[in-house]
Formats: sequence, C-alpha cells, structure tokens
Amino acid sequence: MIRLRGPVAAVLLASGSVAFTLFILEGVFRILHVPVGTVQINRATVRRSADSRLAFELRPASVAHAEVEYRVNAVGLRGPEVTVGKPDGVRRLAVLGDSIAFGYWVAEEDAFPRQLERLLGEIRGAGPRVEVLDFGVPGYNLDQEIEQLRAKVLDFAPDVVVVAFCLNDLEGIFSYELGLVEDRAARGQSLLGRLREELVARSMLFSWIEYRLAGFETRRSFVRARNPLSGPLYAQALGAQKAALVARFGVLKSLLAARAIPGVVAVFPAFGMRFERYPYRDLHRAVVEAAHESGLIAVDLVDCYAAYEFRDVRVDVIHPNPMGHRIAAHAIRDALCGRGLLCPGGSPPGPPCTAYRKADFPAVRGY
Repeated sequence: MIRLRGPVAAVLLASGSVAFTLFILEGVFRILHVPVGTVQINRATVRRSADSRLAFELRPASVAHAEVEYRVNAVGLRGPEVTVGKPDGVRRLAVLGDSIAFGYWVAEEDAFPRQLERLLGEIRGAGPRVEVLDFGVPGYNLDQEIEQLRAKVLDFAPDVVVVAFCLNDLEGIFSYELGLVEDRAARGQSLLGRLREELVARSMLFSWIEYRLAGFETRRSFVRARNPLSGPLYAQALGAQKAALVARFGVLKSLLAARAIPGVVAVFPAFGMRFERYPYRDLHRAVVEAAHESGLIAVDLVDCYAAYEFRDVRVDVIHPNPMGHRIAAHAIRDALCGRGLLCPGGSPPGPPCTAYRKADFPAVRGY
C-alpha cells in the first residue's frame, strides 16, 4: 500500500474535502430548489438571432426550471403550442414586450397574456375563440419589438396587437440579457470557456454563484436606486422623449395599418415606490399622447395600480406579481372591449380593476 505524506497528502486531503463540500452543497441546493434566477433562465431559453436588429430571441422548444417553469413552444413563444397559420374560427391577439410580457418570476398561467386570454374567453360565450400569443422576450426594447412585429408577428395573422410598454423600453437599458448571450458565445471559443458553460449548465450551485456575481452590479444600480430609467435620452426634456416615441410608434402604426390591424399600447408603471408619490406620471402622459398621435390606442395602467399598496402588486421594481398581472389583463380587456375589439357588447359588467385582493393570488419571489 502506498502511503502519501507531506505536501502531496495535504493537497489531496484538501482537494477531497473541497470536492466533498461542493457535492454536499449541490445536493442541498437541489433539495431546497434554491433560485438560480435570470442567468439560468436566459441560458436555457434565449439564443442569438440571425436578425441583427433583434440580436437575440427565444429558443424554440426550450425549457428552464427556476423559481417557476419557463417553457418555450416550437415556434418560439412562451405558452402552449400554436401554429403559425391562424386556425379557422379563431381571433388572435399578439402581445409584444419584454420580461413583463414574458412573465419573469410568475407561472405561465399567471402572466398577463394568459390571464387576458381567460378574461376574454369568459365574455365571448359561443363566439370565436380568442388566442393570445405571448411574443414577450426578456430584455427587448421598443425597436426590437417593432422589428419582431415586422419579421415574425405578422406571419401569425393577429387581429389585434398589444405592446406592453415598460418605461425603460425607450432606450432599452436592459442589455443585460444580450450581454449574457454574448458572453456565452465568447466562452464557446475556448476549451476552458466550454468547460465553464458545461459546469454552470449542469450545476445548480455554480449557476447560483454565476447568477449572484453577474447580477450584483445590475441589482445594486437598479433595484437599490429604484430607478428603471437611465441613459442620455431620459436626461433630456420630456418633449425629446415624446418625439422619439412618436417616431417609433409611427413605424409601428404603419406596419399595422398596412393590414388594418388595431394597435394598443399598455403603459406599465415602475413598481419601486408608493403610487401616491409616483414620479413618472409626466412620462406616462407623454407615452399615451405619442401613441394617440400615432393612431394607436393607449391604456395607462398606473390608474389601476394606484389603488393598491405598491408592494402588493410587484415581485420587484419592474415586474408585477400574479395579482399585478391580473390587474394589467383586466385593464387591457376593458380597453379592448370599450372599443369593440375581440369582445362583443362593450365593457363587461363586474368589479373594476381596483377590486382585487392579494390573498386570492399565489405569492412569488424573484431574486
């Protein structure tokens, strides 16, 4: 029998101890289902796009298991399987947006596109079935959403298009998701990088470590500051921001008008402060005015959210929780019905968007 002594034995003992500790921690992370957050979600469900204007897109037929399950269907949408061609007897609503529309932190059935589909289905009775297609992609900005409409969405023959407008969409400061995609591509160029990717793809422990390291600066500057808006355009006068919105909404409207498709802009608030001292109402008005001037319908969701304690409708400063998604679905449904779109008989009877209770919805957590 060979007996190792001295430095070699010490190194082997230390290595074995580290490996055993990592093995135990990996088991604990799996048993406790420790959240691994946006890094692992992005890795599993997002890929580079051949369309340079999109830069990245959802990966068809992919799934990520994190705080909830994120499943992408065969045509690259979060939601049940659908065909590109619209079935007979079906009306379609397409939702464009970023991680709010995609439904970060909430189960698929709790994201507002699926809740909107249920709400519309409840009032149509024996009429044509309404299919809501969720084209939300985490990290998208308004320019990417317009390109997505041109390159993909119109092929699905929607009857109505809803843009879920987040206040940071004007300049798209969330290049975080794009950065993750580019980092993975760069790692694939070296053996060490590929080994690292393989490790974090298979290990919850190392995924969690990467997630915490990658997201630290983003959370520090974004969550703690409670400010989703940054970049040079947001520092300019409100008129410059409105002009930029009118230009982009004009392109959006022209694409829709060519096929006589109504367009709706739903303006989501930031959720980082009490609504009674909400600082972005002027920007909300600018978005609504720009949408109207461009020939689009606009619905400002802050009016519904203002009836609630802000912590009761959010997961974090950008993303609503299941009740927050229901409030958005309710307000969008009422805006559609009030204009005779996808629901007969005008606005449906029932409680207003301000009458929900937190206890009636599942609790969720983000990072």
